[in-house]
Amino acid sequence: MRRLAVISAIALLAACSQADEPKGESAEDFAQRAGVAPSAGAVPSVAEVNAQPVVAATGAAQLTPLTADAPKVLGKIAGGCSFVYQGRSLLVVGADEGADAKGQGVLVIDGQQVVLPGSAAGGPQVVESGPTLTGAGYTVSVLRADGAPQAKDGRNEWTAGLKVAGPQGETTFSPGTWSCTA
Repeated sequence: MRRLAVISAIALLAACSQADEPKGESAEDFAQRAGVAPSAGAVPSVAEVNAQPVVAATGAAQLTPLTADAPKVLGKIAGGCSFVYQGRSLLVVGADEGADAKGQGVLVIDGQQVVLPGSAAGGPQVVESGPTLTGAGYTVSVLRADGAPQAKDGRNEWTAGLKVAGPQGETTFSPGTWSCTA
């Protein structure tokens, strides 16, 4: 008798759980419903998760290291470079082909991710030579050393500095490396 009651209870529970309820939702659906989804057209975060900001010996600006996915934010580019300081990528710049193509770069300054347009046209060649990017209240300049690059792992590298001028004054990250696709 007891056994029959247990089987009946299990059958009743199974029938109740067969309702036409949704089986779950995607992370994007949940984020949208919870009001934390990024807005349409928003640029995904490129900062390393839980990374400590990098500070220079002088100046107040702090840069957050970038993830390996940072170049994706730049969209279609034919050639790209990154500024590496203390073994961490702090700026990624790229440009499409063409003499009138201006580069653009992405970095995280003082906790704010910014995408800055280049000030000079010339495509990947201008990016490789050390571009200046201006926008969002900042001017960022790559101060690349002259001379032939050092080839390393299919990339061309030069000694370089990175000057960040903005609301807090001027900060220079140096010495670093300007590393470009070969």
